[in-house]
Amino acid sequence: MKQLENINLTDAKNLLKDMRVYADMTKKLGNRGKTLFMKGLLGQKTYKIEYFPALWVDGAWSQAEGIFSKSFWVKAKKEEVEFVENADLKWWMKVYCDDNMVDLSYKKVEHLMQK
Repeated sequence: MKQLENINLTDAKNLLKDMRVYADMTKKLGNRGKTLFMKGLLGQKTYKIEYFPALWVDGAWSQAEGIFSKSFWVKAKKEEVEFVENADLKWWMKVYCDDNMVDLSYKKVEHLMQK
């Protein structure tokens, strides 16, 4: 309690705002909200690439590297990225940065053409 007495007004407002965001995220998302809140607080990002198996990891990385910089405005390192094979992607890939995604698969085009 002594630490709260020594806090200034702007820090107290920021702390209250963060506590409200944390409560809202845990209420709506549960444990996922807790991890997303901590990542946001620490400034960490999650990178993931789903790719067709014939594309290989190196081929997927060479394509996704430009997508990370052009679409998400981040410079991701290959070691930070999670690579997942997905045979349903019809010869291409999906690139994720946190909850944002760029879909580069022919499955999306095929689905749109069927409508």
